Amino acid sequence: MASASVMLCSGCFGQKGLETAPVSGVVTYNGKPLPYGRVSFRPEAGSPATGAIQSDGSFSLSTYGNGDGAIVGTHQVSITATEADAGTMAEAAANTEMAVPKSLIPKKYTSFSTSELTAEVVARGDNKFTLELRD
Repeated sequence: MASASVMLCSGCFGQKGLETAPVSGVVTYNGKPLPYGRVSFRPEAGSPATGAIQSDGSFSLSTYGNGDGAIVGTHQVSITATEADAGTMAEAAANTEMAVPKSLIPKKYTSFSTSELTAEVVARGDNKFTLELRD
C-alpha cells in the first residue's frame, strides 16, 4: 500500500515541479468565435499546455492535470481547427485509408514556429487571452 502512495505522488508535481497558473481565453477567426479545435502553449522549458476550443470560442489549458493551466513564463502558441474538429469530414470508404483532415484556418497558425502568436503566463494575475486569427 505504501508503494502505491509513493507511485501516485511521484507524478503529482509534473516535470521538475514547474509552477503552473490557470489560463483561459477565447479564439476568434475573422472576428467571430472559432467554435472548435485545440489551443497549445509551448513554454521555453517544460511540458506544453493544451485545451479544446468550446463552441463559444472559449478554452482553458492543462499541463500536468485537468485545468491546472500552463507553466509560468513565455509561450509560443499554436491553434488547430480541422474538418474532423468541426465534424464535417467525410467518412472514409471501406478498405481505404482515412484522409488527413483539412485545416479550416490558415495553416500558419497550426505551427509554433509560424503562428507568430505568443503569450506571457504570470504566476499571479489575469491569464485570460484573446487569440485573434485572420485570413
